[in-house]
Amino acid sequence: MEQGFLDPIVGFLVDRLGSRKLMLFGWGVMGLGFLLMSRINSLWAFYGSFALISAGFAFGSFVVLNAAAANWFTRKRSRAMTIIAAGFGPSGALVPLVALLVGQLGWRKGLVIIAIGLWIIGFPLCLVMRHKPSQYGLLPDGDTAADIRSVDDIRRQESRSAAVDFTVKTALKTRAFWLITLALFFQHIPMSAVQLHIVPYLESVNIPTTTAATVVMGMTLCSLIGRVGFGFLGDFKTKRYLMAIAISLQVIGLLAFAYVAIDKAWLIILFLLLYGPGFGGAIPLRPAMLADYFGTRNFGTIFGCLAFLSMLGGMASPVIAGWVFDTTGSYASIWRLFALLIIPAIPLILIAKPPRAKQEPQEGTQVKGW
Repeated sequence: MEQGFLDPIVGFLVDRLGSRKLMLFGWGVMGLGFLLMSRINSLWAFYGSFALISAGFAFGSFVVLNAAAANWFTRKRSRAMTIIAAGFGPSGALVPLVALLVGQLGWRKGLVIIAIGLWIIGFPLCLVMRHKPSQYGLLPDGDTAADIRSVDDIRRQESRSAAVDFTVKTALKTRAFWLITLALFFQHIPMSAVQLHIVPYLESVNIPTTTAATVVMGMTLCSLIGRVGFGFLGDFKTKRYLMAIAISLQVIGLLAFAYVAIDKAWLIILFLLLYGPGFGGAIPLRPAMLADYFGTRNFGTIFGCLAFLSMLGGMASPVIAGWVFDTTGSYASIWRLFALLIIPAIPLILIAKPPRAKQEPQEGTQVKGW
């Protein structure tokens, strides 16, 4: 929730200050949050330090990284954002290492080491970040003057240069922005609930806890397959069609999940092979599609607004899922309901065609009629 509320602010700042400054601030705050958490002696101190960690993550990760990728890549944009999205997947492999650290040294010393490790690893990575290629006399996609000598390449380059970047106000007035936002709103409804309740749900249908924990890891790996597969296809196929396919997989996978039982454990495999890639596939496609539609000049702010509005769809779902189980003794009905609630996202994303940009005068120029 905190990150969702911060995303528009982060997006606004990254468009004006660049990625490197925000990442340095974010990683600094994140490390400070872990350091302060190692010293907590009250519940409120825990909340405060956790809020710092969340704020640091918001300022140092997803919106900021994708804003830089949107600037540096055009033809290869979806592939670049795929690599960013894929980076989150393998991070789960570090959880056993953290558990070992806590087991050997205790959680307080473990948190201090994590804080210092974040700074040692994070700050050098932040320092090599560059926000826009034009600031360094470079072209997107690693192109050089020699790469655009042919007539077709010159026309393609000119077409890209002539593309109009939407202002935030203009983007928020387009039909495409709100169709994408609504689609992602519906798509986000079950996501946080599934992530939070997956182990309790499987335990409630008599699936062993060790198997349930393996399913969590399996969902991460299958999500990674979706991120890489759909993300790489995004540079060659229509992104909104790929988004619709990913969301459809998510719907079917969640329906299979609703009918899991001890004598139908094979449905877990179907859930992993469908829901995981569907959920993961939309992650790199979303920012790539947004950059294609609205340009890169105000990408951070527009992406931040989209992230905040779509996040609202998943805020209440974990509480609702927990309440349904406490009331009825079963999760099955809420998973079926959530699957139905995702379905509107499919036609919404399909009709979200690229907006027609109105040519606006550049700063410092005069255009007749304006």
